[in-house]
Amino acid sequence: MISTSDGGQNWSLAEVSDEPISLFFLNDSLGWMAAARGVWSTTDGGRTWKKLEGLKKGILEVYFLNPLHGYAIGFPKAVYETANGGKSWIRLAAADRPETGLQDTVYECISFQGAHGIITGNTTLPGTDETPPWLNPKEARLHRERQSTVVVLETMDSGAHWEASTSSLYGRMSQLVMLKDGFALALFEYHNYYTLPSRVYKVKFRTSSDVIFAERDRAVTDIALLPDGLALIAAVEPPGSSNQVPIPGKLKMLRSANLKVWEEMDVDYRAVAQRATIAAPDAEHLFVATDTGMILTLDKAAK
Repeated sequence: MISTSDGGQNWSLAEVSDEPISLFFLNDSLGWMAAARGVWSTTDGGRTWKKLEGLKKGILEVYFLNPLHGYAIGFPKAVYETANGGKSWIRLAAADRPETGLQDTVYECISFQGAHGIITGNTTLPGTDETPPWLNPKEARLHRERQSTVVVLETMDSGAHWEASTSSLYGRMSQLVMLKDGFALALFEYHNYYTLPSRVYKVKFRTSSDVIFAERDRAVTDIALLPDGLALIAAVEPPGSSNQVPIPGKLKMLRSANLKVWEEMDVDYRAVAQRATIAAPDAEHLFVATDTGMILTLDKAAK
């Protein structure tokens, strides 16, 4: 793992004795890492990591509201809460309320805006054909993307009480970012036989949803919202006509100040990826990491 403490001017390598899955940082120094064998914490900006007790395999995301109060989510149908910075964890009872199978339900997304928080999960469908369409394009034309169940846990009081609901939707919700007006940005990815690779919605669960970005040649892999309200999208241009071709495509970055008009940003021509992740603490420090081993930063001279 590599980290920076000076806005990206210099980077240092840190040894991690686990396979990282995701990171969450509350400030410049205090952070947590969900990994293959459990959850780890750091107090020095990622230079050293300490494994926390009580959580083992299956955690995909960690989110903290403050240094003590946080959540860990994953599978099977797992949501855990801590009130002491991760020293101990208790299972959130509300996670079991949706009437979905234990082994089929994965909680993948969590986001808060003040006291308003949402945790979402996806269900897997038994008997789903996982053969990618590019292996047999003739057969792919006969198939359609299947509906799945999205599980939603919502709190208006920082987790003191939770409401649970389910919706039947197409695709998989892979990212969630809360907005200040009670809405959220939700990224849905379509991997099988859908006409689009992804859609970004502005949603208020159980109330309304509007598509704010959907393009055939832009497979969105991450979304981010800056403190000033600027929204960012990291996308890949699929090489070919299928959403699933296992070949890196050109990285595309887009931004919007109003969630309606999206402007493409200049990106290094060498940047290719199948997936890209955004790290954007503020408008002056924007980073994008690709699964092909590249880290890009905002060119302030070209901004």
